[in-house]
Amino acid sequence: MAAAQHLTLHDIIDIRDMVASTANIDDDPTWRFELVNANGLITALTTPFQAAFGAEAFPSVVDKAGALVFLLIANHPFRDGNKRIAAAALRLFLERNGRRLHATPPELYTFTMNVMQGRLRDAYINTWIEQHCTE
Repeated sequence: MAAAQHLTLHDIIDIRDMVASTANIDDDPTWRFELVNANGLITALTTPFQAAFGAEAFPSVVDKAGALVFLLIANHPFRDGNKRIAAAALRLFLERNGRRLHATPPELYTFTMNVMQGRLRDAYINTWIEQHCTE
C-alpha cells in the first residue's frame, strides 16, 4: 500500500480562502476566517501521520482522515469556519488518497456538528467516514 498523501498548510489556507469567498456574510469575510491557532492547525495536519516504534498511530487512510477532521474542528484554528474547512479538507484528503466522499451538504453539516458537540469520537468518526466513501 502506498503511503498516504498529506494535506499541506497551503492546502488548508486555500480551502479557508474558498470557504471565506463563498460565505454568505455582508462584511469583509477576511477577518472572520483569520488563523488564530497556528499550533492547532499544524497539530491537525501532522498528528494523523505520527508513528512510534515503527507503528503508525493512525494506520489507515480512514484513520488519518478521522484524526484530521476531528483535530481541525477541536483545535479551532480559525476564528470562524472550522467545521466547513474540516469538511472540505476531509473531502480533499480522501480524494488525494484514492477515495471519494459521498455525503450531501446536510449530511456533512450534521457530521461536523456531531463531532464538534462531542457526539462522535474516534471509531465512530471513522465508521461514518468509511460508510460515506468509496475507493
